Amino acid sequence: MREALIDRIYEAAGTPELWPDVLQSIGDMANSDGAVLTVLPPAGMSRWIASSALAQRLSLHSGPTAGRSSGRMAPWRTDAHTGFVRDVDLVPASYEGWTREGDRPFWQVGTTIPLSTGDIAIVTAERRAQTGPHEASVLPGLDALRPHLVRACQLSAQFSCERGRVTTTTLSQIGLPAAVLSASGRVLTMNARLQEREEILPAGQHGGQLFKSLINSKLLQDAIGNVVGGRCAAQTMPVRSYSDHRPQIAHIMRLKQRPGDVFGASAVLLVLVHVGARAVPDDGLLNMLFDLTPAEARLLQALAGGLRLQSYAESVGVQTSTVRTQLNSIFNKTGTKRQAELLSIVTSLALFSGQTTKCLGAA
Repeated sequence: MREALIDRIYEAAGTPELWPDVLQSIGDMANSDGAVLTVLPPAGMSRWIASSALAQRLSLHSGPTAGRSSGRMAPWRTDAHTGFVRDVDLVPASYEGWTREGDRPFWQVGTTIPLSTGDIAIVTAERRAQTGPHEASVLPGLDALRPHLVRACQLSAQFSCERGRVTTTTLSQIGLPAAVLSASGRVLTMNARLQEREEILPAGQHGGQLFKSLINSKLLQDAIGNVVGGRCAAQTMPVRSYSDHRPQIAHIMRLKQRPGDVFGASAVLLVLVHVGARAVPDDGLLNMLFDLTPAEARLLQALAGGLRLQSYAESVGVQTSTVRTQLNSIFNKTGTKRQAELLSIVTSLALFSGQTTKCLGAA
C-alpha cells in the first residue's frame, strides 16, 4: 500500500489534479481527517490544496485576510524540518485563545520543505480538536514518505518554472521582450530581450521587481491588481524609457493555471513593445520554420525592420546582386513571390499590435 502511495506522489508532481487523493491517503496514515499542501511564496498570498474532507474547512480560513497572516501556518512557516513534527511538540501554547466557533482549534502534524524557487511547501495532516493531539506513533510512517514528498514538490516547482521560461523564450523568438510575474509583481522569469532594456532592473535585484522607475512600478502594480482581481483579462500601461524616446507600452495578461497547481506562482504575462514597432522574428525561429541560412535570416530580419534592400547591402558590405540572390532563395523557401507577401508572413508572427486600449475583456 505504501509503495502505491509513493507512486501516486510522483504522479501528482506532474499531474496536480491528483494531489487531493494523495493528501487524503497521507491524512489516513496520520489518523487524521485529511491533509493539506500549502505553498508560501516570499511575498504575497499563500496557495493551498487539500483533501476533499478538509477543503471546506480550509475555505473558512482563506478569505482576503488569510494567507501569510493566518495563524494556521504560524507553527510551520518559520523553521525547516527534516521530518514530520507534531504541533503540540513544536509550539505547545499555539492553540490558546481561540474563541469563535469558526476558529476552534485543530491538531496538526506536518513538515516544511524549502523549494529551489524560494517558496516554502508545507504538508500538514489535521484532525479536529476533540480528537486530541496526534500520537507520536504516526511519525515514523510519515517520515518514510517525506523524501518522496520533497522530490515531488521540487519537481512540481521546477515544472512550473519551466512553463514560464518556455513562454518567455517563445515570445523572444518572435522579437517580443516578455516576463512572467507573480500576483505580487515578483519577476519569476524574463527573456533576454527584456533584460537588455535600460529601464529594467537586473534579475534578482530589489526583491525581484521589474522596473527601475517608481512610476512604472506603480502603474504595473495597479495593472496586475486589475488583472489578478478579475476586473480585466488584460490591460496595457505606458512605460517611461530613459534613453529611447519612442513610446512604449506593456501588455499585462492573466495566465491560466492548471487545476490544483499550487506550485505555479505565475499570475500574469507582461510583454513590452514599442508603439508602432514591427516585431522582428528571432533567426532561430526563422531557421526552424523556413530552413533559412544565417545570412538569409539576417536579411529577412532587416527587411522586417524597415531597411531597404540596397541599404542592407551597403550596411553588410556586399553587392546588391548578392542580396537579391539571397532574397530569391528566401522566396523559394517561404513559398512567396513578392517582398510585400514575404513581409506579411513576418507581420503575422507578431502577437500584439501595440494598441493602447486601457482595459480589455472586463470580467
